Amino acid sequence: MENETALITGGTSGIGKKLAKRFLIEGCKVAICSRSEEHVNSTVDEFKGRFGDCIIGFPCDVSDIASVRDVVDKTVETFGSLRILVANAGLNAHYGPFRYLTPEQITEDSKTVLGANLVGMINTVHCALSQMLKQKYGRIITLSGGGADRPLEHMTIYSASKGGVVAFSRCLALELEQEEADIKINILQPGMQRTGLTTGPTRASMVSGWRNEQFNEKQMEIVLENLGGDLDLVATKVIPYVLPACTKSGGRIMGFSLRKLLKGVRKMRKLQKQLEKEQKA
Repeated sequence: MENETALITGGTSGIGKKLAKRFLIEGCKVAICSRSEEHVNSTVDEFKGRFGDCIIGFPCDVSDIASVRDVVDKTVETFGSLRILVANAGLNAHYGPFRYLTPEQITEDSKTVLGANLVGMINTVHCALSQMLKQKYGRIITLSGGGADRPLEHMTIYSASKGGVVAFSRCLALELEQEEADIKINILQPGMQRTGLTTGPTRASMVSGWRNEQFNEKQMEIVLENLGGDLDLVATKVIPYVLPACTKSGGRIMGFSLRKLLKGVRKMRKLQKQLEKEQKA
């Protein structure tokens, strides 16, 4: 990837940060962005010692298209091109049954979750695509998520946002086939990962009035312990789709081992039933 240049949104933590590091190791020049200027600066400082001027970063709210365009312009100005985009930025606000959400929470989730996950992705792709069309080359990765292509309870609005990402990406792939430029877009399905979406202070808040918080914590730990993937594996799976040799577009990148997933599901269900019995007792 020595001649490649990339922009990774949400590049200061989780999947985005892991991809940034892997791209840098492979020789790519990388721009990262996130809403927090503090996180951007600390991540850039962390990588600069090893990768020098190959890493740059900017604060950016992807739901604001003017902010995204500024980041794209600065990336091209610094690196001379933008050949790879990973539209990774995303969040979730609330976890729990839809009927427990208040009107205020519905309004908040519609603005923040859809704004970051779907509108933010559309903004980012639009701004990067204009540069890629000028170059007649580009590789774009968008991120799917839980519930995007199969029903998933307790994450209705988040799932809707990710379903929109999948639909958008597949539709755009058809349009790009009509272009003379060599631009491909593919969808990363990372699977369950230990990131800010699932652990730590930035994870989704459980809706009130639903179930015991401690029970929910135990449930989540069971899920992560048995279904949690490997971020290094995710990064490895993405690499072939951001290289010039990639010919696939509109496809899905499975960032996890299907065999391990199926085995983990069986064990997880057994442990969840046991936890439910203990809760009732």
